[in-house]
Amino acid sequence: MEAKEMRRQIRSLSLPIIMESIFALSGNLVFIAILGRIDQVGLDSITHVAAQGMATVVTGIIWWLLKGVGIGSTIKVAQAYGAGSGHMIKEVGIQTLLFNIFLGLVCSVTLYSAAELFIRLYNPAAATGALAVRYIRIACIGFPFLGIMHTATGVLQGVGNTKTPMIMSAILNVVFILAGIPFIFGYIGQPLGVVGAAIALVIGQVITATIGLYALFNHRGPLALEDNEERKFFFKPRPKEMLEIASVGLPTGLENVFWQFSAMVIGRLMLGYGELAYAANQIGVQAESIANMPAASFGIVTVTLCGRAIGAEDRKLGQDYLKQILRIASFVVAFGMVLLIAFPHQLLRPLSPHEEVIALAAIYCRIMGAVLPFSTAVQVYQGALKSSGLHRIPMYVALGGIWIVRVPLSILAASFPQSTIVWLWVIVFLDNFSRFVATMLVYRKKSVFSEARN
Repeated sequence: MEAKEMRRQIRSLSLPIIMESIFALSGNLVFIAILGRIDQVGLDSITHVAAQGMATVVTGIIWWLLKGVGIGSTIKVAQAYGAGSGHMIKEVGIQTLLFNIFLGLVCSVTLYSAAELFIRLYNPAAATGALAVRYIRIACIGFPFLGIMHTATGVLQGVGNTKTPMIMSAILNVVFILAGIPFIFGYIGQPLGVVGAAIALVIGQVITATIGLYALFNHRGPLALEDNEERKFFFKPRPKEMLEIASVGLPTGLENVFWQFSAMVIGRLMLGYGELAYAANQIGVQAESIANMPAASFGIVTVTLCGRAIGAEDRKLGQDYLKQILRIASFVVAFGMVLLIAFPHQLLRPLSPHEEVIALAAIYCRIMGAVLPFSTAVQVYQGALKSSGLHRIPMYVALGGIWIVRVPLSILAASFPQSTIVWLWVIVFLDNFSRFVATMLVYRKKSVFSEARN
């Protein structure tokens, strides 16, 4: 395949994924900006932003478990697509759907009961903790629908349809915003602040999951079934196949779950610097995502295209895809670095009216600008590792970065009397750089696209 055609495929896949990420981020950005301005209805904005930060880390554990299973379907479906097996695409897709709905239900019940326990790990102020617990328990209602959404996205991206997940993300966040504003500010009752955001999120997930099911099973969808016999066959639960799909994708999910747990430990350290510093971290993370999300999309593109090449037993094609993905990603990374390093205040000002918060968050953005080339390279090379069947290696790399570098050094830094939250952000840079080094060493050692691996 010619390089020009490869670049066209990469662009056609990556642009909708980037737009999907933009839509996903837009909802969070709008709500961070809204929560930062709810003082006008008698609510404490910094308390609500801090509660939202804690709650989303906790619910993020479930988000990534379900997302991990969805990624497993992307890898397996991409390989089936490369091999030309429509039957396998349906089997993988439907078994993933059944598994993710069941997992979502189990997680809903479990986290609803354990919400207070998780929030206590932060040792927050009483009012902040109570808000975070309410957010989590409302968000639990949406987990089965979130499982459907991640399955639909995973299957569709596996067959190369990245436009429909983009549309689903847009609809989710439009509903999220339109439903959330009345709840947050009290246009249809008393002002609920961050609790209103949780209600709006669940409404958006229910609607988007319904659209996802239609996208999968309509007569043109990848899981379209022709008759009742096919429905009986494919909808019969097959635990062995479910576990096989989960074993492919869950290492990615667990990689991020480990990060969510570490974020609770580090979040407690950050709260030790005060809620203002914690709020600065939260809006800094959102602003960083603006620059980071286009680069992050290339990890998904790598999984899809390299997975197809491996399914077609053409590792040379996979290697060529990787080279072109890295080439395009480098331009995107350069743009993101300029945004974060040169224009942080412009990115942050719409998110908060508090100049102290903005000034502190700008330091975070500049540090993350230096992180961006390393984090992007990690996502692309780890996408290649996952597509070739080396699913657990990225998880091990993440474990090392989190529990050998980030958490111990953060605890050490926070123990010094004169330390500030900036020290913890510098450690984020060290963590990402260590993952980059480890990933490159493993990639070269494993010779992912060597013909000898066929």
